[in-house]
Amino acid sequence: MNLSASAANPILLEIVEGTIESSRKEMELQIERTARSTVIREQHDYRAAIFDRHGRGISAVSSAANVQPILEGFAEDTREGDLFIWNDPYKGGGISHLPDICITAPVLWEGRIIAFIQVYGHVHDVGGVSPGSMPLEATEIFQEGLVIPPVKLYQGGRLNQALYQTILNNSRYPEMLQGDLDSEIAACKIGVRRITELFHRYGLEAVEECFDLLLARCARTLKEEVLPQIPEGEYPFEDFIETAGMSRQKLSEFVRMKVTLRKTSGHMVFDFAGTGDQASVSINCPADQEYYIKYLSCILRLLAPEIVMNDGQKEVLEAVIPKGTILSPEFPASCSHRHWTIFRLTEVCMGALVKAMAGGGTGSSDTRCVITLVARDREGQQFLIRDVMGAGSGARPYADGDDCVTANVRGRNMPCEFFETFYPVQVEKLALRPDSGGPGKFRGGMGYLKEIRFLTEGFIMVADDRMLLQPFGASGGDAGAGSLYALNPETDQELSIPNKTDFVPIKNGDVLRILTPGGGGWGDPLDREPERVLQDVRLGRVSMDSARHDYGTVIDRDSMKILEGETDQEKKKLRHSRPPLRIIDRGERFRDLLAKERITLTSEDPVL
Repeated sequence: MNLSASAANPILLEIVEGTIESSRKEMELQIERTARSTVIREQHDYRAAIFDRHGRGISAVSSAANVQPILEGFAEDTREGDLFIWNDPYKGGGISHLPDICITAPVLWEGRIIAFIQVYGHVHDVGGVSPGSMPLEATEIFQEGLVIPPVKLYQGGRLNQALYQTILNNSRYPEMLQGDLDSEIAACKIGVRRITELFHRYGLEAVEECFDLLLARCARTLKEEVLPQIPEGEYPFEDFIETAGMSRQKLSEFVRMKVTLRKTSGHMVFDFAGTGDQASVSINCPADQEYYIKYLSCILRLLAPEIVMNDGQKEVLEAVIPKGTILSPEFPASCSHRHWTIFRLTEVCMGALVKAMAGGGTGSSDTRCVITLVARDREGQQFLIRDVMGAGSGARPYADGDDCVTANVRGRNMPCEFFETFYPVQVEKLALRPDSGGPGKFRGGMGYLKEIRFLTEGFIMVADDRMLLQPFGASGGDAGAGSLYALNPETDQELSIPNKTDFVPIKNGDVLRILTPGGGGWGDPLDREPERVLQDVRLGRVSMDSARHDYGTVIDRDSMKILEGETDQEKKKLRHSRPPLRIIDRGERFRDLLAKERITLTSEDPVL
């Protein structure tokens, strides 16, 4: 029996929304159960999403790609059972580097498209000049792997075996790739079944009306609950992506990303004029306004935690992307490491939000630190294992940052037991990195302290940011600690790894120490309750020295109790002797680079 959305609006709307989200989660569970590569299965670098027939995202995934390439290229040439495959970043759609292979499935009703199901995941390898298809020094996309335009992988339910085998044939690890592709295909088929069932149960008109209501609700929540919290005006902010070590050519160590947040009544614009030109290394991000708006909307959840973000946000938010920059490069610019650009995108916009709200917003974070090991197994076959680690997230105006967060959806670290069972490594230490979270009334989250012993010869790749800079603190909070990497630390063979690198040879028995960044703090550290500082010291998150010098909390080492009189004196002394608190604190590394003129600011007082 069909129900009218207008007659049973609240109930039906809940049913439709619940079906959309449960379908998306079922698709993601399918991928997690059946994918082969660790980056997808173990560490959740994938997305599943649902779109209406106009290509508007109606599921709650802020960073999902869109279906425009399929909608524009195949709307008149689609039938039941068709599935599309693609990874070309320059065809639009928000797939912004080649390892993200995307499967798109249209949902049909009486021969016409009524919705789209889409999944993409970061696969192990799609060819190119280096294992893993993410060369730092690539100057054009052709060096990064196989470029697949939007094309039918299934037509009328029949697999194009020639295309399928050609794609597998272009990977160094075809079995891994096959498992990942099959998991995405199966997930899309689940999504098609679930959404088809929804339309059959309640009818085309009623379900589509609910889709419109979900989009309108998102826009209304942004207008009524989020935007009123942000004062009207213009707020510039800039930060930098580190390119040191990415090329043997003499390049700048940093590429600027700049935003001006313009807030008016009922509307907000993120204008990226002033952002650096496209680069001759692989940090370019071929994307469009629609993709960036989806990505940026996540920072506004701070102001309305219960909001369900979907493409209704496009009625309220706008992004201005200058052509020829790292945010809108011209073909065939390389883009395999565009994630640093994407992550810095949210950080600069958060910095602008902090300025707009006079200290509101959060501290900064850098939550994608990647170590890749390439070696040979006992049979002489080359293997690749990529360990995607997190870092501390920025503190908020009401809570500490979270520890060891990754940017992936439901992201998690690779279990040591799995790592050691299937690969020639031994994880000798895995812990929170003490003193890495930026001090503040609310402390930044902790980064990782990880030590890996390699039980084979080969080489490693280090792909991290904040190796020269630090995640910023907000509203008087201090910056978090930056990254540190060292091979064979505290031995006569110690080798510091100060920059990104595609090649560090390793021998059997070598140990790599990894210290990932901590999140920026929020608020005056001297306002943090001494009892909370004491708890951090007892848990090993904060050292005794930091407790005293950063928080003004004096603790007796023997009894592990707060010395209240000395604490009061220490806080008074620090308040009197320290410089004025900063709205944005970029940390000692930044101030040192600024003093040496290795980095410059164009829109801010250097006190920031």
